Amino acid sequence: MVDRDAYLARIGYEGALTPSIETLRALHRAHVMTVPFENLDIHLGRPISLDPADLFRKIVVDRRGGYCFELNGLFALLLEDVGFAVTRLAARVSSGAEGVRPRSHQLLMVTLGNAVWIVDVGFGGHGLLEPLRLVFGEEARQGHECFRLVAGERDEYLLQGEREGAWLDLYSFGLDACLPVDYTFASYYHSHAPDSLFMQKRICTMPTPEGRKTLVDNLLKVRGGGDTQERQISDEEYQQLLQQHFGLIINNRLRL
Repeated sequence: MVDRDAYLARIGYEGALTPSIETLRALHRAHVMTVPFENLDIHLGRPISLDPADLFRKIVVDRRGGYCFELNGLFALLLEDVGFAVTRLAARVSSGAEGVRPRSHQLLMVTLGNAVWIVDVGFGGHGLLEPLRLVFGEEARQGHECFRLVAGERDEYLLQGEREGAWLDLYSFGLDACLPVDYTFASYYHSHAPDSLFMQKRICTMPTPEGRKTLVDNLLKVRGGGDTQERQISDEEYQQLLQQHFGLIINNRLRL
């Protein structure tokens, strides 16, 4: 269980709460537009806890973000509290990877009547803005981006995103249900292994109505209106820009 009212206030949601596709779309969009994808606790030397109480405290009370296991983990609890039928899944990330990767990303599946929807508020950089119906080949434009599901290898679904006129593989997944505990090892790897991207770089990103804002280490990118502005920022500016662009207040010094 979660404190529903506090969670909804955190994401600025004041709409209907009947389990429908309209509610699912609105909750999903509200979440990704207000809660950033970020891995800053790793660079603050803080452990990543997937315990529901710790997730609620971090994301709702402290108004922080998180990565997939945190964001989708807590969002699943909200959806279940509202009355949605949620199945937790695991995906192999394709974007930026070579060869077959282990399942190291959490996503959600919601069943509404005869329709099945993929829900993911925790895939940074090129993530879904709304649920995507689980149908091969159907394209869905979301904001300034387009997504589709195609047949992958090993009887898996492959999520692709369109970028600059080409389709980019994002991740593949099967429909085997996971339990929250099943994500423990993958989360530990992401937050401890030297070759994990999250150990190597400080990442904070969030979509906007016009595009996306991303801060990776000291490079700030603001994309919108068909244009991308980039600039290197100083260490002295870092915390100020985290608050300005992502609503995050970090009092400790982040480690490179």
